[in-house]
Order: sequence, then structure tokens, then C-alpha cells
Amino acid sequence: MTMWRPVSGDIYGLDEALFNEEAFQSFFKEEGVLARGKHIENDQYQIELAVTGRRRRVAIMDEEGYVIPGMPLSELVDLMDTKLRKVQIVIDGEVRYGDIDLGSVAADVEEDVAFFKEGEEGLTSVAEPEDEEEEEEHEEAENEEEHEYPDAPVLMLTDFALAEIPALAAVTKVSMAVVPHGNINVILAAKPFDVKKLLFPKPVFHLTLRTQGEGSPLLTVSLDNQRTHTWTWDGQLPILDWMLEHESAREFADEHLGAGALARRCVLEIDDGSTKEVRDALLSSKVLGPAFFIQAMGLGPEFLDVLEGRMEVTELPDAEIYEKSSLSKAIRETIALEISGHGVARPKMWEAYRKVFLERPGLLNASASIQAAIGGSVLVAALQSKNKKAKWGAGAGALLMVNAVSRVLTTQFIQESLESSEKVQKLTEAAAEQARVEERARLQSESGSSPEERADE
Repeated sequence: MTMWRPVSGDIYGLDEALFNEEAFQSFFKEEGVLARGKHIENDQYQIELAVTGRRRRVAIMDEEGYVIPGMPLSELVDLMDTKLRKVQIVIDGEVRYGDIDLGSVAADVEEDVAFFKEGEEGLTSVAEPEDEEEEEEHEEAENEEEHEYPDAPVLMLTDFALAEIPALAAVTKVSMAVVPHGNINVILAAKPFDVKKLLFPKPVFHLTLRTQGEGSPLLTVSLDNQRTHTWTWDGQLPILDWMLEHESAREFADEHLGAGALARRCVLEIDDGSTKEVRDALLSSKVLGPAFFIQAMGLGPEFLDVLEGRMEVTELPDAEIYEKSSLSKAIRETIALEISGHGVARPKMWEAYRKVFLERPGLLNASASIQAAIGGSVLVAALQSKNKKAKWGAGAGALLMVNAVSRVLTTQFIQESLESSEKVQKLTEAAAEQARVEERARLQSESGSSPEERADE
């Protein structure tokens, strides 16, 4: 099955007499390219295509009405640059500038033309350049504004492991509520933060929803931490005119372009989720869209209450709360969650570790004591020896002693972290309760009757 992904861009007409709506529609019809697009303003045409593979081959319709991969996107842009006159093309990193014949300058715009003077280093502008320090300050201010986020709650669905959340909350100093949701975690943060800028393992799947602040509601979906798609509930681009006559073209656009493409990405990395329900939510109004989206993702209405400010993040029911804390406490919590099987490493590995080191502390202490005694004996014998190579024996003995002591201390630290972690204890109790429920269900299925029915008999 071909995996399509959307790419978007713009075509700017530099001469209305040469490039207009008719030329825009005609080009894609002649090439059979499946796309969404329309004229925005000032001779700007927005376009959305579907591509596949590393070469980004564009989706086209062949003569028999089947959707197949066509030419690479770069070749399509080259063809557009050749056939369309006086246009600038910017599509997914592919940029082409059309040839422009400026001709003569009209008399009424002569005053708007910049005057230049010829100096020792060629042509330079008469206007004095801005001070370099002012330019740097201006750039820094722009960068700061670019990374400013509104002080509003944000919903995150991500594949971050639960053990990574305590350190995340400590570093960002943001209160978070976490609820496991299938194979991912749902995080409600008191305010947005940039996951890409943090020194943490980058998530493969990262979805955020914000309903307050400037530009809201805003939905962003990032896959592989590379391509980020956004949705603002302003609707989707219409399909091109020639596609209206082909049912397969319309179906392809509904599924792989616009809201359909984003809906597929929202449910791609999670176990549960309906693409159709998410797509319907994306195509609804700005007022009701976020509520429908939360419902389509299998989440309760209390998540919307937090996003809308009717409930605090720390009040979310059945959630693990992580607030601003010291780094040492965050490290303890991270270690406890990791060892308990809620971290990055495989749970079976930590299960074996707990059986060997944590569930048999006496055996661990005995083995460490024997190792330390052996290391001490080797160290003393090496120090008393007059052999020049005795220092290697002394080093080996000291290493055995340090290894034994460090293993005991590390195990004690981990054991204390597990005992002091309320979250690990709650997760352990919840897992035990779930195991009891599953065992009861298994016994009922084997017996063929429920406990109530057996009591009546």
C-alpha cells in the first residue's frame, strides 16, 4: 500500500495577464496532478499535493482513472517553472523564480526607485546602514517573540515514557497532569513549552491542542520530530476543478489531503482512534471543533474543562500530577518509575533486575561482602609485595571493593526511591487490581457462569 503524505506551498503570479486562475487550473489538469488549492490574494495561489517515498513522487491520475505515483516533486516544480510564465514557486523546500522582463520604469514611480552611488567597493546604497548592534538586538527580539507562548493550558498526546515526565516538569517548571492512554501518554500542561528545545529523548509522535490565546484553537501534529502539520479550524482548501468529475480523485483528496491527511496522522501512532471521527471534528466549527476532537481521540470532557480554564491542571481526576520540584526529587521519581517498568527500557529487563537485586537483598549483601573481602585481600597482598607489577593487583583489588560497595549503595538508593514514590505505589496497586480483574474474568469464562449465578444455584 502506498503511503502518501501532504506537502503544501504557494505559487505567486508576477503578471496577471500571464498567470491567473485559468492557467493555474489548466496546468494541473493537463498533468493529472491531484491537489487542493485556490487563489488567496494578491495573485497568490496556495496549493497542497500528496507525495510518497524518498523521492517525493507526486500523486497523479492515469488515463484509466487510477491514482499512481508520478514524477518527483522537484521535477514537477521544474515543469511548472517552464510552462508557467512569470511565477515564483515555493513548495516544501522547492523554490523556483520565474524569469522577469522588467522593461522600462514608469515616470510616476521614478521617485520610488532607490538611488545608488558608485564608490570604491562598487555600488552602495545612499542610505546609511543600521548600526550592527541595533540589528543584532532587533534579531534577538524577533527570536524571543517567535518563541513566546500564551499562558494557557495545552493538551499533549505523546509517546514520552512516564519516567521522563518528572524531569520534564522540573526543567520546564510547568505543572503537568498525566493520564496513560493506550500506548501513549496524555499530558495536560499548565502552559506550552517547546519539546524540541529540551535535552530529552525526542518523541516520535507529538500532538498538541490549545484552545486559548492568540490564534486559538490550534492543533499541531509532529511525526518523527521532523514534519509538523498545523490546523486552525479555518477549513481546508477546495479540490481542483478537474477533480470534481472523477469520484476516485475526490475520495483520494478526502483521505490523503486536507483534514483527512491530518486525521490519519492523529491516529497513526495510537492504538485506538477513528480517522473518520477525527476528520469530522477537524471540519466542524472553531467553537465546537476542539470538543469534538477530544471526544474523537477517546478522551473525556474534563480535558476540555482544563483547556478552557474551568478546571485547574492539578484537579484533573485519575491523573498523576507532576509539579515544579527540586532536581534531586525528580531524579528519584524518574529512577523509581524506570525501575518499575514505566520508562524507556523494556519492562522485562527491569523485572529481571528487581528479582535479582531488589527482592533478595540478603543475597545481594552476601555476594557484595564476599566480593569486597576478596578485593581487600588482593589489595593487602599487593601492597605487601615488593614486585613492581604489584600495583596492577592493588588496582584490581581496589576496583573489586569499590564495585561491591557502589552496587550495595545504588541498590539501597533505588529501593528507597521505590518506597518513597507514591506514584509507583499507586501504579503498582492499579496493575495488581487489573490483574485480579483479568483473573476473575478468566475463571468465569472457564466455569461458564458468573459468581452470582453459582450462588443462586
